[in-house]
Amino acid sequence: MGQTSQWAGAEKYMQHVKPTLEPSWLRTGTGQKSRKSNTVYESLKARIVIGELTEDSPITEQALARQFGCSQSTVREALLRLQEDGLVLRHSYRGTTVTAATDEEAIIMLRLRLNIELTALDAIIRNITPEKLAELRQIADLYDQLRADRDTYGVSEADIAFHMTLHQVADMPVVEPILQRAMLHLHRYLLIRHKDKMVWIGKIEASHSALLDAIEAKDRDRAADLTYQHTTSSTIEVDPSVRRTIVGDLEV
Repeated sequence: MGQTSQWAGAEKYMQHVKPTLEPSWLRTGTGQKSRKSNTVYESLKARIVIGELTEDSPITEQALARQFGCSQSTVREALLRLQEDGLVLRHSYRGTTVTAATDEEAIIMLRLRLNIELTALDAIIRNITPEKLAELRQIADLYDQLRADRDTYGVSEADIAFHMTLHQVADMPVVEPILQRAMLHLHRYLLIRHKDKMVWIGKIEASHSALLDAIEAKDRDRAADLTYQHTTSSTIEVDPSVRRTIVGDLEV
């Protein structure tokens, strides 16, 4: 899938999907941010995640201000948020650069994600409510719809929204930004480094819906197995060698 089609998906996601998901899972929403700053942030974030902006892309506040028709302070606010996400580095004399997506960091991020999600399962099963299950099933349905549309960026963001909404049930707010960042960079890693090896499979056995069924049934072992399979499946689908490199000998 080329960058043009991915960016089209990113634009569609920001226009139609994100407003649906954002209020339900962002503990600190964008109300404090200016609408224009948020537009700049979301646009740049999408372009970085799908690989349109890379370490070699020149990023200056002046150029972005002209591109988006806003002030440099608005751009600066967006770039600071991207820096908090770990997507850019801001240098005193060299401006702003996009961070690299490395194999070593992907391994660390995957292990962090698995550790957090598996550890949180007991609290999730204990705290889950019918209302939260219904909300999560709506996000799972949206994820499936975006997969059917082959909307790469939308799928990425919907997956993050699902897992962050689920993790909030565990009531572990200190860990939330760590999980969010790990997921963001894992998705980015897969989209950038292995986009030519990605496979759209017809059915995901370890689906969001299957995980929710296990959680609703209070089946911790089943939920743990599905969490492991789901978290590593996108890596496995990319390429067997990538799976061996990143997943290694991790066990549930």
